[in-house]
Amino acid sequence: MNIPIKILCGCGQKYAFDVELADARRLCPVQCPVCGASGAAAAEQALVRYLTSGADTTPSGQPGRTTAPPCTPPLPPPTRPRALRGRATARGGARIKWLFPALGGFGATIVALAGSLVFGGGCGQKHDAVATATANDGLPHSLAELNAWYATPPAAENAALFVAQGLEALQMTTPGSASLPLVGQGQLPPLGAPIPPAVKSALVTFARANRPALEFFAQSAALDASRYPLDLSRGDEAPLPHLHSLNLASQVVKLTAILDSDNHDGRQAARDIGLGLALARSLDAEPVLISQLLRVALTALAVSALEETVNRVTLPAESLVELSKTIERMEKFDSGGEGFKRALAAERISSLALLDNPQKLLQLIQAPGVMDLADDLRVPVVARLKKGGSLKAEQEYFQQSFRQVTAARKETYPDRLKSDALVRSRASQALEKKLAVAAVVMRWLNVSSKEAFGLAHLRLGQTAIALEQFRAAHQNHYPTALSELAPDILAAPPEDPFDGQPLRYRQQGRGYLLYSVGTDLKDDSGTRGNAKEGDFVFEVVTPPKT
Repeated sequence: MNIPIKILCGCGQKYAFDVELADARRLCPVQCPVCGASGAAAAEQALVRYLTSGADTTPSGQPGRTTAPPCTPPLPPPTRPRALRGRATARGGARIKWLFPALGGFGATIVALAGSLVFGGGCGQKHDAVATATANDGLPHSLAELNAWYATPPAAENAALFVAQGLEALQMTTPGSASLPLVGQGQLPPLGAPIPPAVKSALVTFARANRPALEFFAQSAALDASRYPLDLSRGDEAPLPHLHSLNLASQVVKLTAILDSDNHDGRQAARDIGLGLALARSLDAEPVLISQLLRVALTALAVSALEETVNRVTLPAESLVELSKTIERMEKFDSGGEGFKRALAAERISSLALLDNPQKLLQLIQAPGVMDLADDLRVPVVARLKKGGSLKAEQEYFQQSFRQVTAARKETYPDRLKSDALVRSRASQALEKKLAVAAVVMRWLNVSSKEAFGLAHLRLGQTAIALEQFRAAHQNHYPTALSELAPDILAAPPEDPFDGQPLRYRQQGRGYLLYSVGTDLKDDSGTRGNAKEGDFVFEVVTPPKT
C-alpha cells in the first residue's frame, strides 16, 4: 500500500512521491529537485498524518515483527544540502537514513509522537524575541538566549563530543547486515529464543565492526554534561545531523546487547544497555522538541534491550546495581520535567515568531503537507491571516496559555497529564474568542503524555531490575506481587504515570508480565500496543538460571 507524499517547496516547485507502507518508517532524505532544499519537515508531517490516523496498528515486541527494507531514494538534485549528505562507508553505501526508522518495535510509537516541526515553525523561519515575551520567568525569550541556555561544558567533560566520535565510527553496512533485525530486513526471534545461526554470524560481524563506536559511547557514559555543537540561534535553519545517527547508534547497541546476552555474557550485555541509556541521556539538555521526542524513544529502546537481555542471561549483581542507579537518575529527571520544559521554551520562541509574522504563517498553512489542520480550523485561520493586521491579541492569549501550561506541568504524574487537557481546552476557547490562529500554534504545547511515555518505560525498567535482584535472592523465583520488593529492594512499587496506580504485574509460568496502561489509560491486560492504544509491556517468558 502506498502513502502519497506531496510537497510545495519554498522556491515554488511542487513535487510528489509515494512511500510503500512497509517503508513508512524508513523514509530516505527528501530534497527539492530544483533548489535542493530539504523537504524532510513536510514529508514528516504527511507521514505522521497517515500513521496517526489509525492505519498503523502493528503491536510492538511481538514474534514475527519485521523491519522495513531499505527504500529507494528519489533522484537527488545536482548538489545536496550539506546537512543531508550521507557519509559513505568503506563499502560505498549511503549511511544517511530517516530520523525515525523502526525503533526495535517502538517505531510506530515514536513516529506518532513526532507531530511537530523542529521548532514549531518551518521554511527557514528565523526570529528573535517579540514584545509580548514574558519577562523574568527564568526561560529564554530569544534564539540567542536559547542557544546560550544550552550550556557548553569543557570539551573533556562533554559527553556529546565522545558520542559524536562514536557516530562517525558507526558501520551500518557489513556482510550479511541486510538480514539483521532493526537495521535490515530480519526479524527479532521470540523473547528468550536463540538467534538463528545465519543471523548470529552476520550479527557477530556487525558487532565487531562497531566495537570502536561502542568504545566512544562508553567514554561518553561516564560524563554528566552534554551539548552537541549546534547553533540554535539560527532557529529551524539549524541542522540537527546527530539525531538520525543517534537513532541508528541505539539500534546498534540493542543488537549488540542481544548478541552478548545470547552468548551468556551478562556483564557485557548490561554494559551495552548502559550505553543505550547514555545515548538517550546525551539529549537531556537539548532545548528542541524533536530532540526530546527522540530522547524518550531511545529510552524505550534501551529498556526493550533490557527486556531482550533478561530473557537470555542472568545479569551480575553489580551490573544490576549500576543499571538501577542510572535508571533511577533518569526517572528523577523525567519526573521533574526538565527536558520537555526546555523544549517548550523553544516552542514559545518559535510560536511567538510565527504570530509576529502573519504572512509567513499563512504561507505555511497553505503549503500542502506542512501543517495538518482540519477544515473547521483551517478556514477561520486562513480568513484571519488574509485579513491582515497585527496578531497582538493572539500573542497575548498564547502567552497566557503558556503560563497556565507551565504551571500545570509543575504537578507530578498523573496530574501533569492535565496540562495536555488544558492545551486542548484553551485551543477550544481560542476558537470561541475568534482567536483561531492562537489555537494553531498552541498545539505544540501538548507534550506531557509524550513525556509520560518515556517515564513509563523507565519505571518498567526500574521494576524489572528489582525483580531480577529479587530472583537472585530467592532461588530463581519472582515475587507473587510487587509489594514483596519493598522495602529491601524498592521503597515502594513504582507508579504508572498514566493513572497513578502501581505498575501492573502478574506471574506467568516461571516468568512474569509487567506493564503500564499506556496513553489510552485503559488496562488491556498486558496487550502490547502503540502510542494510541494498548499497554506498554515488559515480559520475561522463561528466566535463565542464576
